[in-house]
Amino acid sequence: MLGSRTMKCPCGSEKTYSECCGPYHSGKALAPTAEALMRSRYSAFAKNQMEYLRDTTDPQTLDLIDEDANKEWAERAKFLKLEIVKAEEKGTKGTVEFKAFYTVDDEEYVHHEVSTFRKQAGEWFFKSGKIKSEKTK
Repeated sequence: MLGSRTMKCPCGSEKTYSECCGPYHSGKALAPTAEALMRSRYSAFAKNQMEYLRDTTDPQTLDLIDEDANKEWAERAKFLKLEIVKAEEKGTKGTVEFKAFYTVDDEEYVHHEVSTFRKQAGEWFFKSGKIKSEKTK
């Protein structure tokens, strides 16, 4: 029987879910870097784990997140792949630029964002995201 133990992680790491984002989602481990947290948050969207998204959002900016809209979107979207464009960390601050590829109602989309993270008491939190515009071909 194939399950989360043998299934590839949605974040695109090529590891199995149980070796990659699964331990973060279950609370058995903390994401060690801003990029690992970004990947685990993408996987949480793909697996519709809204509680994890809430728990890994900076408490200072949590009230700016529309959890109901995120849940509705995650339920409608089919997540195709995550591409990390650039990831940087300096002390307790991190920045990750990424592209999330997904479909909604058979239409393909790319969400291109630069997210900021902060580390507090050894734990990374998503702080905010700024959408980057995509040039059309």
